[in-house]
Amino acid sequence: MIGGACAAALAVLALGGCGTSKESWIGDKYKKDGAGSYRSSKAPPVVATEINKKFKAIDRVDDLATRGAAGGIFLRYPKLVVGVLPNGPGSRITLSTPSSGYNRYYSHVSGRWARPGSNGWTNGGIASFRGGGPGSGK
Repeated sequence: MIGGACAAALAVLALGGCGTSKESWIGDKYKKDGAGSYRSSKAPPVVATEINKKFKAIDRVDDLATRGAAGGIFLRYPKLVVGVLPNGPGSRITLSTPSSGYNRYYSHVSGRWARPGSNGWTNGGIASFRGGGPGSGK
């Protein structure tokens, strides 16, 4: 009985320590500004580095040098796009699904990123599709 209780406690600790989601971590670290939008007093390169240090992105597009205030830094994850945009002296951080983020930031990322699949991207950056045929992975 004691061995079972210990195993259950270890399982809870292991599952509880799986880590924080990107959305949750960003929400805790930066000031909420609306649905999927946050603000920071720090400049975009600093904010993007903080996020990328915590959660390594598949790819990062930075067009601030070429587009200035109209540019941004865009982090691609399998199921999330994080945009870090200039906002006065600070930053505006946006969180989007892969398809919404790709469409929203198309003019910034289209030369670098493939269009996401119905299931976002793989860890290698390839479009990921969810199967749908009979018996396909179900």
